[in-house]
Amino acid sequence: MCSLFDKIHKFISLERDQIIPKMSHTINQAEASNPLYQKKMRECTICNSAGFPQQLITFQNIGQDPTSGKTIWKPIDEDGNEHKHKSNTQVIGKPTFHRKRIVDIAAVTDVQETRKLLSEGWEYKTSYPATISNIPHFILVKRE
Repeated sequence: MCSLFDKIHKFISLERDQIIPKMSHTINQAEASNPLYQKKMRECTICNSAGFPQQLITFQNIGQDPTSGKTIWKPIDEDGNEHKHKSNTQVIGKPTFHRKRIVDIAAVTDVQETRKLLSEGWEYKTSYPATISNIPHFILVKRE
């Protein structure tokens, strides 16, 4: 014995099938098994800011940091490999700018001695009156 609900359901499903024919949908087995197709791909902002647009990546959860408890994510590229950020700088050996460290500091009152130290490669930093009679002291540094 069919209830009124079953009759209405059959009627609606018959009407729906006549109005909207059922579409056959086939899924490629490779697409269904590849987890990257199920994740949202987005553009890598680091590569984009370095001048390499259209680098699509997704993120894979690889676990939690034991100290902080935060989730660790690994960027994955379109091929399923770990994403390496692209940059337009060339890294060859040491950096091009190397700061010299200060090896000596001198406070000199004599102008002639100051000129002699400057000619030997010392750098002038500042001068100030250090005595009651306002004799200037020149602060010089030597770098290596």
